[in-house]
Amino acid sequence: MSAGREAFLLIALSAALYLTGAGSIPFYTRGEPREGLVVQEMLRTGAWLVPMRPDGEPARKPPLYYWSAAVTLHALPEQPELALRLPSALLATAAVLATWATARAAYGAAAGLPAALVLATAFEWTRAATSARVDMALASALTIVLASWTFTLARGSRWAVGVAAVGALLGTLAKGPVALVLPGLAAATLTLTDRGAGRRLRPLAVLGLAAGLAALWYWAAFRREGGALLDVVARENWLRFLEPESAETGHAHGPGYLVPLGLVGLLPWTPILPLLFLPLRERPRPAVAKLAAAWCATTVVFFTLAAAKRSVYLLPIYPAVALLIGAGVAAPPENQRITRATRLTARLYAPAALVLALGAAALALGFDPAPRLGRWLAPPDAAGAASLVAAARGAALPLVLLALATAAVALALARAAREAEWHRLVLGVAALMVAWTVSFDALLHPAIAQDRSLKTFGARVAHLVPADATLYALFPPDPGLRFYAPRPLHPWPAGGASADAWLLLWEDEWRRLRDGAGRPLPVLAVSEARQALRGHLALVVAPHGPLVPARDAPGTRSPAGLRRGS
Repeated sequence: MSAGREAFLLIALSAALYLTGAGSIPFYTRGEPREGLVVQEMLRTGAWLVPMRPDGEPARKPPLYYWSAAVTLHALPEQPELALRLPSALLATAAVLATWATARAAYGAAAGLPAALVLATAFEWTRAATSARVDMALASALTIVLASWTFTLARGSRWAVGVAAVGALLGTLAKGPVALVLPGLAAATLTLTDRGAGRRLRPLAVLGLAAGLAALWYWAAFRREGGALLDVVARENWLRFLEPESAETGHAHGPGYLVPLGLVGLLPWTPILPLLFLPLRERPRPAVAKLAAAWCATTVVFFTLAAAKRSVYLLPIYPAVALLIGAGVAAPPENQRITRATRLTARLYAPAALVLALGAAALALGFDPAPRLGRWLAPPDAAGAASLVAAARGAALPLVLLALATAAVALALARAAREAEWHRLVLGVAALMVAWTVSFDALLHPAIAQDRSLKTFGARVAHLVPADATLYALFPPDPGLRFYAPRPLHPWPAGGASADAWLLLWEDEWRRLRDGAGRPLPVLAVSEARQALRGHLALVVAPHGPLVPARDAPGTRSPAGLRRGS
């Protein structure tokens, strides 16, 4: 296949992977609407220099994602979910293309497509590419640094050093100084093993230029926000690394936490990880392979030492892993030990594909696993499972056809693994990953999200509450509630509202509060969606006076209307 056709194929596959469902899957977790609120506030106030939360607190991340999302949201105001997810999808696609071009330059044309497919379809990469979060902005920016440095080592391209500085600058504006630390550690490690290669990267010039340019924004932001910005920078960088609990950032985990998450995040490519050792076994070891290995090792060690850990922290290593696997796919199978190990682990693909096909077909034909799994599922997960079963039954025909096709591909995967035909194996696994991801996001994911999202309830509240009325909530409100509220929410005043008022309360709040006479607050509407430990969201008629604690025990039963839904 020609280079042009490969590039077109990757763009088409990325669009299918990252944009299917982007506008039809409502937000139902806290992270996406939290970032969306910052973007909405930026457009509302016109204050673009320092992204701010609705309450006037600086956003916890630098502005790159918010700037790009503000542009797309301004262009697509009627499709906020699509607009806010679009920057991640575009950045992920750009990183896939950069990895493809880098693999071709460093390891030959045969390595380009496998490397790009591995990156494009990896579970954690796909999840970040379809989320309205800042993580993909950092990962794609660091991909520019890695790709540029690899071009420098493989082709001696002088322009690549300048492009690396741009990547480091963008990464710093996406998520802070970590975008300088990670490439710096990789370059230092490479220099220790190959001084000549390390010098060719000119890391001090690259990272120094990026730091100097990024400092211009930090200085301007500090002059505007002062100590508030310093608090955010310290909490999100230094304290997150050392003391996440004191910084109230959460995600504190032990040293071994990231290893299993990384192996899961790399699925479906974890079984062929032994291939990445093939380019590292060459003698003399190529400088580009040593750079990719140093990039992976130093990033993993850095975040292993950090107190706060999340699976997305490993996203920057995915392009380097993809490069090494692509090189391994293209390399002749001369190392029998690695070939035998990969052949053994790759045999997992065929039975895994058959299990997937059987499970999907069973769901589509009416099998309900909820009664058997009920004791192990939390209520929100049980509700999600019920939505999944219902959606699968509604899409029975396409799911059954896809299951049959998967069973046929499983046979081809078994043969490719047995014959060590890694290129054919990668193409088959990638095809299945694209087909199932697109099918899930088009047929199943919207139904699951709809049952957990407040979007529909927000539209109902807009219909019930007069346009000129004030809508209250107890502060701080949930980001999803705030994002989908039909108008800005006001904190409930201590003395109560002075006129007729409407109040949004979670079920646990409704149970704890009464009007001045000790009576339950009358419920007008209730969301179908619910939160763990909080219950459903209710629209209530607020009293003219203050709210008082209920005399009942906290476990007082909610009225039937509040427990049923709307």
